[in-house]
Amino acid sequence: MKQIKVGLLPLYIKLYDDCGTDRTYTTAFYNRMAGLLKNQGFDVIKTDYCRVEEEFKKTVADFENQGADVIVTLHMAYSPSLESIEALSSTELPIVVLDSTEAFGLNFNQSPSPIGNNHGIHGVMDMCNLLKQRGKTYAIAAGHENNSDVIKKTSDFIKAAVAAKSLKGSKVGAFGASFKGMGDFLISKEEAMETFGIEIVSFSDEQMSALVKGVDKKAVEQEKANYKNDYVITFDDEELLDKAVKAALAVRQGVNDNNLDAFSVNFLDVTTKNLGSMPFVECCKAMQRGIGYAGEGDVLTASFVGALLKTFKDVSFIEIFCPDWQNNKLLISHMGEMNYTVATDKPVLEKSNFVYTDAKLAVKGFAQFKTGNAVFGNVYKDSDGKYKLLLSNVEMCEGEPGFEHSVRGWFKPNKPVAEFLEELSEYGAIHHSFLVYDVNIKAIEFFGKLVGLGVNKI
Repeated sequence: MKQIKVGLLPLYIKLYDDCGTDRTYTTAFYNRMAGLLKNQGFDVIKTDYCRVEEEFKKTVADFENQGADVIVTLHMAYSPSLESIEALSSTELPIVVLDSTEAFGLNFNQSPSPIGNNHGIHGVMDMCNLLKQRGKTYAIAAGHENNSDVIKKTSDFIKAAVAAKSLKGSKVGAFGASFKGMGDFLISKEEAMETFGIEIVSFSDEQMSALVKGVDKKAVEQEKANYKNDYVITFDDEELLDKAVKAALAVRQGVNDNNLDAFSVNFLDVTTKNLGSMPFVECCKAMQRGIGYAGEGDVLTASFVGALLKTFKDVSFIEIFCPDWQNNKLLISHMGEMNYTVATDKPVLEKSNFVYTDAKLAVKGFAQFKTGNAVFGNVYKDSDGKYKLLLSNVEMCEGEPGFEHSVRGWFKPNKPVAEFLEELSEYGAIHHSFLVYDVNIKAIEFFGKLVGLGVNKI
């Protein structure tokens, strides 16, 4: 992943400088917060305090010129909003408000008085009100560094903003057409470009066949060695493995040649005339490398997975398969696709009958989704013709025995399964979704708003 650049904007009031107020405490606080963001892996651009309109405009322009991806505001004290609002509302850079203070607790045994160094909150409220009035989308994380997850929340917001920025102008590959008869995720090239700025690149049978023929024999041997090192292979059929690896490398070459950010493969369109084998393992490995994926020609979900993978590595395409009413859980699965980054153990590769086309056989990798907290996401078109993002916090659970020959995972929704399923379809959620592990749901909500989606939550 490319290192994200963050412009850390310190807001202040000129009145205090005119009165000779000492900046020692607040400057130390600013430098400490910059260090904490740097520890999150960001390239932090520091600057002097901004107090009046001209300083804000110059600093924001400097951030833009230095290639900042996001502006994080930090109130060092109260700062009148009319001084900063023009610069902040007119920039195309997303705004994340870090609402914190130097002191954890307030007591008047401190010197100097804690009020003077810890009263930025009303400046935050003043600024956010004007950002809201101007229609500028922003996110806010509040708390103290030693007693909250404020830095983690800020980090999630920053990553979400960069992910959202990457969606427009992204390219998604379609290996085969969209699954005939499935209407929920169907989107035309024109609508994808007009609505999201996504370019769909379609691969014909002839193009796919040419990619397979162009695969280098040495590359096949190296990839087979990688498979044998990274996975548990349960069959002894070098011819099938060769065939599967050639299809995988052909898709990878198509992704690389076209600078794709995501792709989808419709298994019903994989035949001996094109790829020759359904590249299940490559679909999983691609997500590990940060390339989005969704099955069955679903370029829409694939694109969103790809955007989120730009900054969050624990993201996977999923599909809800079966309800476990008894244990209040839902099984997520698919034919053979998941992000192996979120697998509990080494995936197990099996020889599988492929009865859908004349390809006949395929190599599938089976694994289980790891446990942990995650955000469930679903992009769908609503009755008003506009796309929406549906989100919910879920708990990924331990697995059940007997599912070893499947891609599998179980999650508990934040309410009874029956109610959760009812709400999904009351909103109109499609049957393909994604998971993002270990993230604040507000960050994914911020992502949705930045790409122009209405956001609903269960």
